[in-house]
Amino acid sequence: MPQGPGSKEQHLLTALSISSVLGMGVAIAVYSAWKFGAIAPGLHDVSSAVALLVCPPFILSAAVGPTPDSGLALTLIVGTIVFANAFLYAGVAAVGYFVVTLMANRRSH
Repeated sequence: MPQGPGSKEQHLLTALSISSVLGMGVAIAVYSAWKFGAIAPGLHDVSSAVALLVCPPFILSAAVGPTPDSGLALTLIVGTIVFANAFLYAGVAAVGYFVVTLMANRRSH
């Protein structure tokens, strides 16, 4: 069954939207765990390594420390972590979508 002219773009947009929201959710969960003490301050713990694995922008938390000097600094760092992780997840999804469409086109020809 042939697809409509805009269906490939709709699938890509859906994949990017879902992955960016997932990235934001993961970043907020990592930040919340760090704020409430489940992830130790600094980057020398196993929980910090896991946090960096699922949310690489979490490395910016080393710039703030456990208690920031001001609310503005905390807001800027957390916002940067959340949006950077969203864009990172969307980029990975875009590459995955590209690879999947290449493989699907090779199989169909």
